[in-house]
Amino acid sequence: TIPTPKVQAVDTVGAGDSFPGAFISSILTGKPLREAHEKAVKVAAYVCTQSGAMPELPVILKDRLL
Repeated sequence: TIPTPKVQAVDTVGAGDSFPGAFISSILTGKPLREAHEKAVKVAAYVCTQSGAMPELPVILKDRLL
């Protein structure tokens, strides 16, 4: 397990899909399991701070997925 960031939730729609999406894309690009997990948690936490199911990710999160 890893600690989950505490965020001010605006809308949790999309968080459940963004987590496995970020996790799987990280694994498929060769990231270690822990790093993939950490990135997935950060992406899902960010999605919770935005309105709508598919917010535009900031560059720093996009770059970490590649």
